[in-house]
Amino acid sequence: MRKRDRRLVSGIGVLLGIAILSLSACGKKGDPRAPELAVPETIKDLKVQAEGRGIALTWSRPARYVDGKDLRDLAGFVIFRKELSKTCPECPVPYRERTTVNVEDQEKFIKKRQFRFVDQELKPQTIYRYRVFSRLMDDSLSDPSNEVEVAWRP
Repeated sequence: MRKRDRRLVSGIGVLLGIAILSLSACGKKGDPRAPELAVPETIKDLKVQAEGRGIALTWSRPARYVDGKDLRDLAGFVIFRKELSKTCPECPVPYRERTTVNVEDQEKFIKKRQFRFVDQELKPQTIYRYRVFSRLMDDSLSDPSNEVEVAWRP
């Protein structure tokens, strides 16, 4: 076999090997999931308390997606607030985004279990309602947490 023919056979062998490897490594990591199952569990323990310097919200970190798999891409929490009208407390008022609390321990072995935010942008003699959403790295949100209400009367 001539030198040129050996190189051609060798080149074909390399290309054939690459093709076989690329077909066998499809990149599939698991069965596909419906998008509604790939959201975090709903926060059910949101608590609120008026303190000297503001209104403190506390809640637990969700550990799983709604389908029961371990939650691995939690990016933060989005806090929504609404002010109830003094003259019409039952009138519909929309929630507005108040702030975002980022999660910065994704790569750590020990993760923070409890989160806290103190709202200090408040008006005296006002009733506030809050709810919190978990946010994933792709910016998708969980369902809203339980709703909590507190009066700010400094």
